[in-house]
Amino acid sequence: MRSTPRLSAQRHADLRDSNRSHMSPKLAFALLANRPEEIPRVARWWCDEWGLPSRHSSFDGYVHELQGLVPSTLPLHVVADQAGSVVGVATLKVKIDHPTIPGQSHWLSGVYVAPAWRSRGIATSLCSEILAAARSHRVERVYLQTERLDGGLYASLGWTPFGRHREADGVEQVVMVRDLSLAGPPDGGGAA
Repeated sequence: MRSTPRLSAQRHADLRDSNRSHMSPKLAFALLANRPEEIPRVARWWCDEWGLPSRHSSFDGYVHELQGLVPSTLPLHVVADQAGSVVGVATLKVKIDHPTIPGQSHWLSGVYVAPAWRSRGIATSLCSEILAAARSHRVERVYLQTERLDGGLYASLGWTPFGRHREADGVEQVVMVRDLSLAGPPDGGGAA
């Protein structure tokens, strides 16, 4: 099984120690492309949370698209594995001409943790893994958008507001950015 860039020994120890009361240190990461048996589960999570992407007319079509993922190219879908069970996922992808960011930009999206595994630091760890993957692809800035207008978890991880955007369904979202070109910690950064 191929994985995203590995955590440094110190970063892994810090993650283990900071989450000792919430989960075992066996959290591991892999690319969804290398765990194809998990694609239907991840697709179901995303569809249940945010709906079927508008470019698809069926759930099966969406699953088929995800089955075509290539491990070393964007989009990268990173899954979190806790003791052999996939418990969360996050994506690094490219968007072209987002309403607030003209041209090509890189985005953290689809951060999802199974309900039974929430509040255990898994989303924070997934964000760190995505930023590490972005750095390995020489990405200088990563954006995200969230319905939490105060930034929620992302604000606590060092993401800064960039602007606001209203989705086609009328839901207002804040767009946030992490500048990876600045010197700083190699992880998700900020208070976790």
